[in-house]
Amino acid sequence: MTSAGAGAPMRVAHFSDTFLPHRNGVVTSLRTLIPELHAAGHPGLLVAPGHRSQSPGEVGLALRSIPAGVAEMRLCPPRLRHVARIADWSPALIHVHTPGTVGLLGTLAARRLGLPMVATYHTDLHAYADAYRVPTCALRLMLRAYARRLGVERPRAERREEVIDAANTLLYGAADALVVPTEAILNRNAWLARHPRVVVAPNGVAPVQVPPGADEEFRARWAIPPRAPMVLFVGRVTPEKGVDLLAQAFGDVLKSVPDAWLVLVGALYKRRWLRRVLANAGVAHRTVTTGQQPPSVVGAAYATAQVFGFPSLTDTQALVLHEASLAGVPSVVVDEALHKASPLRDDMILTSPTSADMGAAIAELLLDPDAARARGAAARRRAVDLHPRRQSDLMLSLYRDVRSRAVAGNGEGL
Repeated sequence: MTSAGAGAPMRVAHFSDTFLPHRNGVVTSLRTLIPELHAAGHPGLLVAPGHRSQSPGEVGLALRSIPAGVAEMRLCPPRLRHVARIADWSPALIHVHTPGTVGLLGTLAARRLGLPMVATYHTDLHAYADAYRVPTCALRLMLRAYARRLGVERPRAERREEVIDAANTLLYGAADALVVPTEAILNRNAWLARHPRVVVAPNGVAPVQVPPGADEEFRARWAIPPRAPMVLFVGRVTPEKGVDLLAQAFGDVLKSVPDAWLVLVGALYKRRWLRRVLANAGVAHRTVTTGQQPPSVVGAAYATAQVFGFPSLTDTQALVLHEASLAGVPSVVVDEALHKASPLRDDMILTSPTSADMGAAIAELLLDPDAARARGAAARRRAVDLHPRRQSDLMLSLYRDVRSRAVAGNGEGL
């Protein structure tokens, strides 16, 4: 593997439909990868929806946008003037990180400018379309709009799965490399498994520095008793993340650990749904929902927790598992494919996706703090070895390979 600093600078334009002030796995990945590459002498242009809270220069091309009506997604209609501004930056390669309209702009720019393209499949589109109940007719309209913007014939697709696969083909079918964070998504997505140029490249995560006393401040802020055992979840508090399963599991935990608390940290879009979930599980009185928080508060939450519960069956990597490991917090997961593909699997506990099994595993850790701390310490040692620079080195090697093959295919010299 080449060092990230070796060779000529590689200028890469990154396209994402989500960025600050929103916080999710894609944003974490971008805020890790782009600075690592930049520090090694490889400039990056981030193209993303603009927001007044963003730091000057953090988004190289900030696009005007409107809400898409699904979670934090924004709509930024791709324009040829955007392509012209991207061309002025003179990128050597396009990297598309999301499948929305900004991702579509990245695909359009690659085609118009004759540039090689890398795409990362961060999101299980089938699972998310189902979780947010996106109507099939709306997906068909999206497919038609994408085909029109790219100047190609609309693919024949009627059934829901066919429409999503056709949209994937429009966006990523011609990608010179399609990156997946782990092999877990390949087991859930037949279209991905058929793509001829799939590369597995886990995202890196940098540890969050937590000042002394942050755990005590976190407990005081959210009225959690000083010595109460705490189970943590970090991520969007939404149906596709399996929060209902975690709530039911925590109900079982309270039977054997009656003083335990459940803390949900992350964006919340369906408050009535969550109230119903917590009430049905009988855990509303022992659950804290913080909403989306800055990294310092999230870091304090990790520092306070004894167990990290992750009930999702739709994630492609789940960077929060890496964050929990870096904080020395043991994790309980239910996704067998994700567990098998994770480099941290040896220090995570896998259960079946049932509330009884997940609850029993969480309770066992809470009832044996020494064992929980030992497992968390082992997880931290393993997570520290997965430094973000390893990902930037891997991605740079991939960029160089894709670029050299594209140049050779055009019959040009390096």
